[in-house]
Amino acid sequence: MIKDNDIISPYQITAITIMTLIGVGIFSLPRELAEAAGTNSVIMVLIGGILSLFVMGILVTLNCRFPGKALPAYSGEIIGKVPAKVLTFIYIIYFTAFIGYEARVMGEAVKLFLLSNTPPEVIILSIILACTYAVRGGVECIGRAMEVFFPFLFIPMILIMLPGITDADFSNLLPVFYGLPSKFFKALPVMALSFSGYGLLLFYVGFMKKPKKAYIYASVGIAIVTVFYMLIVVLCLSMFGVKVVEGMIWPLLSYVRSVNLPGLFIERLDGVMLGIWVFAVYTTMISFYFALTYSLSCLLGTKEQKQFALIMVPFIYLASVLPQNFAQVDKVPVYLIQYFGSVLIFIVPLLLLIIAWIRKKGGSKNEG
Repeated sequence: MIKDNDIISPYQITAITIMTLIGVGIFSLPRELAEAAGTNSVIMVLIGGILSLFVMGILVTLNCRFPGKALPAYSGEIIGKVPAKVLTFIYIIYFTAFIGYEARVMGEAVKLFLLSNTPPEVIILSIILACTYAVRGGVECIGRAMEVFFPFLFIPMILIMLPGITDADFSNLLPVFYGLPSKFFKALPVMALSFSGYGLLLFYVGFMKKPKKAYIYASVGIAIVTVFYMLIVVLCLSMFGVKVVEGMIWPLLSYVRSVNLPGLFIERLDGVMLGIWVFAVYTTMISFYFALTYSLSCLLGTKEQKQFALIMVPFIYLASVLPQNFAQVDKVPVYLIQYFGSVLIFIVPLLLLIIAWIRKKGGSKNEG
């Protein structure tokens, strides 16, 4: 059971959902969608947001059957203790690899644009160690950090992007709906990657006093992220066109570089955007990092999770440096998130919910 002092508010669930979803992928999202869906990219973002609301409903319904418990705790009631420990261990591997990937991409970007003379290993290790500080504070610290970071990071990102609308050519977004059925399944994995963070609700809803409110507040978070993704895609595609965006590594950063405001006291907006992005990725990492340490504490039967924050540093660092070059790093999301992660986020919770219904585990009266 969750301790009385480990409580997060409904608003914090919204902030956690938003700040977890917005991670390293926002810089490359327009390119990946342009390659998969072309001028239907904006429509695919909207479809991805709607599908995410449906899958999230499954996650919240499963959690509401076991109020006051997170996935590693209530999965034992559904499938037995030994299979539950195996499942928890699989989630631990996934979280470790995901955090390592986020740290590696952030390290590469920071070295390229900000600290060119600093070894990437030093940057990556510093990022991981910075995450341990927040994670050791527990779930309340995570919730408060997300609550504080959200307005100070999310709003400035939008304010930086909006001035470029004056130079946009919205005819580059046409034609819409042309060939959409054939491109739907090609673009669906990209959307699965961009919205994968809401799977952490399996771990955070259990820390709410009233888990029934989780769906409403998490839905608000997904809706905000969907609109934010649509804004990014619209601005990048309308500014450069589909063919040009397909050839860019980080279209969003290129877009911010092209924004020119006469008289602005900040000469390079891309540097500001990169700094904000670093904090956005940091919040994603600490969100996954807490789920990792909490899963470890459940697996090993300890009362606290904070002691595992430092223990997992070398494992996360090893996961981050395993890819030999950035080309290999770019392939990690395909195998880690689009395939492995999709199973853990959608298939596993759906099967657990079906088994819980069949075996009549948990209280149906508590369902959201």
